[in-house]
Amino acid sequence: MGDQSVITALLRKSHQRLDAARILCTEGHHEDAINRAYYAMYLAALALLHRKGVEIKSHAGLISAIGSLYVKTGELPPEHGRALNLIEELREEVDYTICREIMREEVVSIITKAMDFVMCAELICAEDYTNESPSSH
Repeated sequence: MGDQSVITALLRKSHQRLDAARILCTEGHHEDAINRAYYAMYLAALALLHRKGVEIKSHAGLISAIGSLYVKTGELPPEHGRALNLIEELREEVDYTICREIMREEVVSIITKAMDFVMCAELICAEDYTNESPSSH
């Protein structure tokens, strides 16, 4: 099992990214809000992978590892795996192109999906902590 302090730090940073996404959306910075929402998911996914002792080197590697280690095993619902993949693609599109118009409603939906992903990751990580016997601390 991964180091709980690293997992906690990753999840804390994930919440900071969610807060930033909400603020940016409120201010009308939709593309930047999508970027922050994705990175909230990315950090939560890193926490999940750290929990299993897995290191990745790319966004594609992260998405693939989450799919094989969590979605295929049933630990993470398939909609969260799909959301991670779709939001990463959208983040790349808005970060590197100029031809995509983003509406506020779309960003709100993305932030909601990111929040759901982060909360699910937290619940999975919390199971390890609550399932430890007192003598293992």
